[in-house]
This record gives sequence, C-alpha cells and structure tokens, in this order.
Amino acid sequence: MGRQIIFLQLTGIVILLFVAMIGCKESTETLKIATPDELSQMNKDFAKALNDKDAEAASLLYAEDASLLPPNEPIVTGRENIKNYWQGALDAGTTNVSVSTISTGSDGDLGFEIGHFELSYPGPDGEMIVEKGKYTELLKRTADGKWISIYGMWNSDSP
Repeated sequence: MGRQIIFLQLTGIVILLFVAMIGCKESTETLKIATPDELSQMNKDFAKALNDKDAEAASLLYAEDASLLPPNEPIVTGRENIKNYWQGALDAGTTNVSVSTISTGSDGDLGFEIGHFELSYPGPDGEMIVEKGKYTELLKRTADGKWISIYGMWNSDSP
C-alpha cells in the first residue's frame, strides 16, 4: 500500500512537471523575440511621416495614452496632443528628419530603442539650422505585432 501511494505521488509530480513544461514551451513559442529592425521601425516610419508633412501618420505611431518628453517643454500626453505637437513642429518648418538606431531591446511586449536624430528648421534669420541629438523610445507591442511608442524623449547634442 505504501509503495502504491509513493508511486501515485511520483506519477502526479511527473504529470505536473510535464504539464508545466508544455505550458512553458507554449508561452515561449507565443512570445516572439523582437528584432532590432522591428523595434526601430517605429522611428523610421516617424521620420518618414514628418518628412511627408503628415502629423496624423506620425501620431498613429504612438499609443493612445503615450507621452512625449520634449526638451525644455512640458510633457505632452495623449495621441491627439502629440499630433498637435508634431503639427506645430511641421508648421514651424521642421524638415529633413532622419534617425539611426544605436541600441534596441525587448522583454515580452515592452521594448526600447535608443538612437541619433537629425532634422532641420528655419532659425530667426531664416537660415536653416541643422539639429543633431539623441532619443530614447519606450515601446509596446500591439495585438497585431506592431511596435508603437508609449514614451518618447530626446535632446540636442548642442549646448
């Protein structure tokens, strides 16, 4: 009788371990690791949207409740406010936007991208100023697998 109880207990433990291993395998299979290209696509699309003078397309790259943390300005929260922010930048003459990725990483459905940016805008005298700097983007993966920004922060390399 004692051997049967031990056998049943061991069998139960083996079954539980097997089920747990299957569950772990399924969860790692469904959790797709993000590539650097996937994580940097948001900012490539963002630069294209600004170069196309399309603040609406730029805003759709942000979560509905996302926030921008621009240098020397208050936080901008919400997709509509983000659209208005970028429309203001376009109206002020921002052009020639480019980005390059330095580093990316992800853990589940959260990721980040760090990179360099360059853009131009007219100065007070009308001469174009070329601004270079760096950015950090915190990203989340949507249900359709696309990465969108939840927080974006940048600053200039100029003093």
